This record gives sequence, C-alpha cells and structure tokens, in this order.
Amino acid sequence: MIFKMMMDASSEDEKPVVRGFLKHLILGFAGGVAVGSVLLGGLLLSLQNMDLDMPLLWIFAMMLQCGPVGGLIGVGVYLSKVTTRDSGKDDDDEPGPGGNAPEEAKPDQIIVRPKVRPVGALKPSKA
Repeated sequence: MIFKMMMDASSEDEKPVVRGFLKHLILGFAGGVAVGSVLLGGLLLSLQNMDLDMPLLWIFAMMLQCGPVGGLIGVGVYLSKVTTRDSGKDDDDEPGPGGNAPEEAKPDQIIVRPKVRPVGALKPSKA
C-alpha cells in the first residue's frame, strides 16, 4: 500500500527513480532474508547433534532479522547509482571558494621545483 502511495505521489519524471528505489529495496530485503536463511542453516548444521526444541516462530524470526539490513544496503546501492548518474552542472562545480571543482593555478602561482640529487649521489662521469 505504501509503495502504491509513493508511486501515485511522484510526478512523471520522478517515477523511474521511485520505481528503482522500490525495486532495490525489495531485492535487498529478499537478499537479506536469503543470507539469514543461510546463516540459520549453518547454525543448525553446526548444532545438529544437540536436541533443540526450537519454536517455528524463532526460526522465522532468525531468518527475517537480516532482511531490513539487506533492504538498507539495496537502497544505499541504488542511491549511489543515482548520485553518480547526475550529469547536470551545479553551482558547486565551479572553481572558487565553496565549490567542489579544483582551483586552477595561475601562471604566476606555478611552482617549479629544482632538480636535486640526494646527498652522496654519484656525479655523472664525463667519458
């Protein structure tokens, strides 16, 4: 229901972004549940010789506890894709104070370092 509300509230140019966000959220949650299932299987295999009277609710809770973390990881992956895809020019991309662009060196600010040899280095022989 909340996913439908998010899709209805978004404009036409925002719909692909919201759709990708929801897709990565669901896939991340499913991946987290899969990892939780593998961890539960590993735990049960390591404790196979013990008599465990484990309630079914505890088994499901252990499988599902990794789901929200996986969903957050999926959303983080998607948001990193969206932010690197932005090709528009922002005000922060200009050089100067407060901008992200590197400062361009002016000709009078270029530093030329002299070529020096380490102390005790051999001088080239004239042959």
